Amino acid sequence: MWKKIRVTTLLIVLCLVSSETYLKQLEATDWIEPLRVVVYPINGDGRASTQAYIDSLGEAQFDEVERFMKRQARGYHLLVDEPVQVVLGGQLDEAPPAPPRDGGVLHAIGYSLGMRYWSLRHDREPADIRMYLVLFDPGHTDRLPNSVALSKGMLGLVYGFADHEYDGSNNFVLTHEMLHTLGATDKYDPVTNYPLYPAGFAEPWVAKRLPQRKAEIMGGRIPFDEHNAYMPYSLDEAVIGGYTAAEIKWIR
Repeated sequence: MWKKIRVTTLLIVLCLVSSETYLKQLEATDWIEPLRVVVYPINGDGRASTQAYIDSLGEAQFDEVERFMKRQARGYHLLVDEPVQVVLGGQLDEAPPAPPRDGGVLHAIGYSLGMRYWSLRHDREPADIRMYLVLFDPGHTDRLPNSVALSKGMLGLVYGFADHEYDGSNNFVLTHEMLHTLGATDKYDPVTNYPLYPAGFAEPWVAKRLPQRKAEIMGGRIPFDEHNAYMPYSLDEAVIGGYTAAEIKWIR
């Protein structure tokens, strides 16, 4: 009896939360006003070097993201001139929950709810999108965990390197995950990470398909030949392709 009540209550809560987040995302993608994106830095390894990098951050760090979105929006004739305004939030001392290794549906639902609850407890500023940037010293960390984002809740968990040499690639990953929160989907093979044709190519229509000159932001990499693709150094080497533009309601 009590089990049925708990399950029914959980279903009601899920329905209410889903309805609220669906309406919130619809409002966000009407593109009438700029979306406020708050980035919260987090020291992922507890090192003094990582902390020094965080202390050096300012909002100018993310101007590249604003410029990229503004530049790309012009090509789709958006009414809003500045699609996003990126704000640097205060540093958080607690790291968000890590994504589950098991890709099962129940684990994904549990993680989504847990991450949204964690975000609610650490919410410090008004925002349309919340991005949590967990940073590591590249001198002691060779490989970063996979970044993730939730369209339900409009928040992202981004892993990056605490070195200004990686500012461009950090912003690329942050923008990729930010677009996930708005409904954009990955456009690369999850096994090889190679961009999918045509949706994951920046210029799928050119006569000489390879090598590509830029990365489609959700394709994640610049295809060099039929089997190899490399990460761009910055958003200057990226575009928002037509498939992604349609998903985030830049094309209707």
